[in-house]
Formats: sequence, C-alpha cells, structure tokens
Amino acid sequence: MRIPKVLAIHDISCAGRDSLTVILPVLAACGIEAIPLPTAVLSNHLAFSHVSSLDFTPYMQSFMDAWDRNGISFDGIYSGYLASPEQVYVVKEAIKRYGVRIPVMIDPAMADHGRFYSGQNTEMVEHMRHLIRRAHVIKPNYTEACFLAGVSCDKNVIPDEGRIDYLLDYLGQSTERVIITSIPRGHDTYCNISLDKRTGEKEIVSFPYIPFTTYGTGDIFSSIVMAGTLKNIPLAQTMRIATAFLQKAIEATAKAGTSPLEGILFENMLPELTETMERAVAGNE
Repeated sequence: MRIPKVLAIHDISCAGRDSLTVILPVLAACGIEAIPLPTAVLSNHLAFSHVSSLDFTPYMQSFMDAWDRNGISFDGIYSGYLASPEQVYVVKEAIKRYGVRIPVMIDPAMADHGRFYSGQNTEMVEHMRHLIRRAHVIKPNYTEACFLAGVSCDKNVIPDEGRIDYLLDYLGQSTERVIITSIPRGHDTYCNISLDKRTGEKEIVSFPYIPFTTYGTGDIFSSIVMAGTLKNIPLAQTMRIATAFLQKAIEATAKAGTSPLEGILFENMLPELTETMERAVAGNE
C-alpha cells in the first residue's frame, strides 16, 4: 500500500517535544510519511532559559530545488510556526510548486492566551491573512482567530455565540475548512469548533480545562487533522479524534509529574492513535 507524503514546513526544536519532533512521529502513526522542510533548528523550544538556534531560511529554496531535480512530489503540505515574513514567501513558493492539486493545511501559529509568541507581531498577522487564502484547511487557536479577524482578544472574557460565528464566517472567506481551538466557554471549560463549507457541517467539541501548561499540543492536534484530511475522514470526526487524543495525552502528562518543559508524553499512546485512525478510515470507505 502506498504511503502518502506530506511536506511539513516547521522548525525543529531538538529538546522539549515540540514542532517537528512531535509532528513526524504523530503523522507516521497516522500512516503518513512527513518530509520536513525546517524553518529553523533550535537546541530546544523557546520556553527554556537558554536556546541556541540556526535560521534555516537561506537553505529552504535550495532544498526544494534538489527535490525538484530528484523528482520528489508530495500529497499534502502542512506549515506551522514561521519566524519571519520571508518564510511566509517560502511557503507560498512551496504551494506554487507542489500544492496545485493537493491539500494544503496552514496552522497560523503566532499567538496564544491573548498575546503574541516571541518574535511575532501585527506584521505577521497581515502576512498570515494572505497565506491562509492558499489553504484548504486552517487551524488557528482562539487568540490567532481573533488576531486574524482583527477583533479584540481578552483571555478573561467568554466569547458569545455571535463572536464565534463571526470568527468562523471571517475565516471561512479565506478557506473551505476551518477549525478554531481552545475557545473559552465557561468556568474551566473550553471547546474546539469546526466548519466545513463544502458540506455545511459545523461541529463543537467541549472539554475540561486541565491546569497544566506544556508544549507541542497544537502541533500534535494539527498533525492529526492533516492526516485526516489526506485520508478523507470528515473534518468534524477528525477534530473529535484529535481532541480526545490530546486530552488523554495531557491528562497522562500531568499525572506523570514531569517538567512542563519536556512537553507531552505521547509516545506510548501512538499505537492507540493508529488504531483509531484505521477505524475511522474503514468507517468512511
């Protein structure tokens, strides 16, 4: 059986279970081969006290040139955290080269909890607004959705249905499938919401807040969504699978008592993810 290939455009944080160090094994567990195009190589993710890093921007085009000469092609493109507008242009170039007839997923990883990540700003928001127009699926969290839509984002204010519908409608103008994650819904409750404009299906999945901060969660979630897209699993079903897997992994990590800097303890759960995805594929054939 042929294994689909995804071009994964992300940084690689060598320590801390983040970015490509979780994306590659999660996609593999879902039956997808990930071909990494690094945006940067870091000793560890940015929450550690000390970081050594290499900006990979000067090499990204030459990697794609080599793939072209070697006849390498892809079945999907998935991009995440981008460190600069220049890297946005590289992603656009990758979509131009490979993404004409294949699914493109953009995780506009810029912000969370009402504020930008280190190195991100309003300039990147504008570039992301243009980039998501080239995607088939986008997966912003609530903060990123607000920033993209140009509305205020107070992490202490519970958004009403009108606000959520506005975010979905706004983002739906750029792409046909949208998932917004980590929307506050009340005391210790959050939800993820999906909209598939092709079918009109809208789905909401609520989950309890776990008071445990860690890293790599968005990368794991988005990797499952990318895999579901390639395997023709409905968007709402894929979101439910990703939500349940991540919730269980976060609970296990919090119970284990490891340092939050080490990220999600997901490795032992990958066989379960494989079985879940296989059942979903069989049920949709």
